Amino acid sequence: MKLLLILALYSTAHAVEAPRIVAIPPADAGRGLIRVNAGEIRHYPGKGGKQFLQSLDNGETWNAVDLPASYPDATCLNKESPAFTRNPHTSEYFRVEPLYRKKPGEAMHVSEGGLDGQWRPIQDESGAPILLSGLMRSPVWVNHNKRLIIPAHRGGCFTWYSDDHGQTWEKSENTAKAPAHKIGGVHKGTRWNHGMVGSTIIELKNKKLWMLARTAQDQNYQSFSTDYGVTWSKAEPSRFWGTITLSTLFRMKDDRILLLWCNTTPLPEVDRGKKRGGEDVFTNRDTIHAAISEDEGETWVGFREIILDEHRNNSDYAVAQGTGDRGKHQSEVIQLDVNRVLLTCGQQKIHRKMMIMDVRWLYEKERSSNLAKDGTKDWSTHQYIDKIAGHCGYNRKPGAKVEGEALRVLRLDDTSLVNPNQGAVWNFPSGNTGSLTAKIRLEPGGAGVQIALTDRWFNPTDDTVDQFANYVLKIDENGKTPDGKHFLTPGKIHKLTLTWKDVDENGEAMLLLDGELTTIKLPCKQPCPNGISYVHFYNPATRTDMNGFSIFSTAVKMQ
Repeated sequence: MKLLLILALYSTAHAVEAPRIVAIPPADAGRGLIRVNAGEIRHYPGKGGKQFLQSLDNGETWNAVDLPASYPDATCLNKESPAFTRNPHTSEYFRVEPLYRKKPGEAMHVSEGGLDGQWRPIQDESGAPILLSGLMRSPVWVNHNKRLIIPAHRGGCFTWYSDDHGQTWEKSENTAKAPAHKIGGVHKGTRWNHGMVGSTIIELKNKKLWMLARTAQDQNYQSFSTDYGVTWSKAEPSRFWGTITLSTLFRMKDDRILLLWCNTTPLPEVDRGKKRGGEDVFTNRDTIHAAISEDEGETWVGFREIILDEHRNNSDYAVAQGTGDRGKHQSEVIQLDVNRVLLTCGQQKIHRKMMIMDVRWLYEKERSSNLAKDGTKDWSTHQYIDKIAGHCGYNRKPGAKVEGEALRVLRLDDTSLVNPNQGAVWNFPSGNTGSLTAKIRLEPGGAGVQIALTDRWFNPTDDTVDQFANYVLKIDENGKTPDGKHFLTPGKIHKLTLTWKDVDENGEAMLLLDGELTTIKLPCKQPCPNGISYVHFYNPATRTDMNGFSIFSTAVKMQ
């Protein structure tokens, strides 16, 4: 109660603001973050780490503090921290590594005397350390804190569960699995088929456990348990897009559910011959999203980019300061006050971030962008160099650039690129009913423009977006609209407004041109339970187009 009062009083003194960076985590996001008490938060390092990060002002500022001699070194990778949870019955802490390889020194640990006290390895009756199998995420207390659950995966997702505070463990009776990705449609090769992995679990008010997990499909898959993790239902696609990226479910103190995940779709797979089906290139980790639900996950608002990767345009993206995994996927979260959370996101030291987010920001109804004033800080425009580099990466080129007052979108004469056609992608708060207004100019000699409204992030250079978008407007090189009755004059700035209604019920979209309603009706091409949250501009040229089109501004309003 004291902590809740402190959090409530603190919240009233802060206005809503966009998410902001406050620190760099000492290890990849996903593990290691723990609130010690109302006055202290910590983030622990991985293997070989000598210091943890400490905040004594509710996450605003951070200092490095030496680990006490009693703290056992992690046995995981140096880029991964152990996960911590506080035992609500004893106020001591339970520590689990992400993976046990049955090497010397590995063990689960329980604190004796708090985080800076002694740590006791959990052992079986013979004195051997208890080592659980599978890659594991952070433990979760369920069923009124009677049971401790650890999400794990190997050949699918399962759970370890303990009813004696982690002293002994049982494995769930079955494993939830997603189907393998297959060649077909836009895909000339298969994605890295790693099954269903990296689950996040939350307890719902109906006493079910909800598991959401990473897959090689276009969506996260979900499974449910009615016996607190002993058995799991057959896995099924969830409403959340995301491919080979982790998600995090978090129950706030007022019972709202927060989700952090990559609402993104990678480029179509290419035929890589003998490497088909192995890890190849991750092209959808340049942003991470947040959404929030007030009705146990039935409806959601937000679907907003928390941050765009600062390195997304860089020529050395795949190899800068190392060659491992990188990007903004993976996350962990704790609550700061009634409406604010502290979250971590990102893999690799120059991509990791610790941020404060006010969840009221997710409820906003409007957003705008002035390209002359703001540049592309809120846009994805990068292009990929067609050569795998580092670990499953492409190096980049900046793509469409602001010239004068507008963003110019071209098709380059550049054979080094995966796709020489440029695009531009912009996010806004999601809505089932709303309008997008864009000021654009077709440049004389340009190839026209394709404008797609979508419910997720696609790569700027994805030439298949029109097959998956919810609404698509195509204007040819002469400025002619699909009905053949309206024209945009090349060289003239026009204001296009796309309005849609009830996209969750496959409602149509209408076009206003320079404030006048046209007869153009755009059908909803795909079911859309999450609302529209993106616009994707694309140059459809089939040959070099150094004229293209220009984007001056965008603005969105939702009902």
